[in-house]
Amino acid sequence: MENQPIAMECLRDLVAFHTERIRGYQVLLRRLTPMDQHLATLFNAFVRQSDQLKDELLEMAAILGMNERELVADGRFGLAWSVVKIVFSSSIPAYPLDKCRSGENALLIAYHSVEGTEGLPAPIRVMVNRQKREVIAAREWIAHFEGLNGQPSQPSMPLS
Repeated sequence: MENQPIAMECLRDLVAFHTERIRGYQVLLRRLTPMDQHLATLFNAFVRQSDQLKDELLEMAAILGMNERELVADGRFGLAWSVVKIVFSSSIPAYPLDKCRSGENALLIAYHSVEGTEGLPAPIRVMVNRQKREVIAAREWIAHFEGLNGQPSQPSMPLS
């Protein structure tokens, strides 16, 4: 495959984002106050989603002849990835859904960047587009949970 380095770099980036998203939501789950326990459903759903999407990325990599070890190093979207890490690990007081929104927006930026990468093989581009739409749909649940908490819903960042 002539574009294997590009494909590997893009898959590596998305695997890193999902790994950090999983860690971030697990941290948020441990920090939930008794008043915020209803958010556990949302956070667990995001963890399951990232597990599933990460598995799909690793399966695609295997089909293309890449091994999992090659996909665990940091990718080229390191700055955006570090934003996700900082958002979720920050001890700055913030409502958990604010951290969710920031992390989800960074994830969508990564998907948008990968999707627009020149030379990305078509099967990966199709999978990335579908996964991005799944993340967009899941992110809409943040507004729903904000409504449950009486927080005004913030407009979603449009990344189609």
